[in-house]
Amino acid sequence: MSRKISVVDRIKSFWVDEKLELKKVMWPDKNKVLQLSLALGVTLILLILIISLYDFIFGILSRLILGSFTG
Repeated sequence: MSRKISVVDRIKSFWVDEKLELKKVMWPDKNKVLQLSLALGVTLILLILIISLYDFIFGILSRLILGSFTG
């Protein structure tokens, strides 16, 4: 007959396994984190600018098109 494992033991086992797995991870060094963060920031700014430009252009076009129907 198999022994039923308590909830507390299962939670402890989970955290022990989690700690062991996190020790296996190759974490990036500080310079790599800063480099990737900078690249992400620049990419986000570029995307914001592109989307804003499209919004501005389509806003003008829609006012021109819809304005011709209002009389």
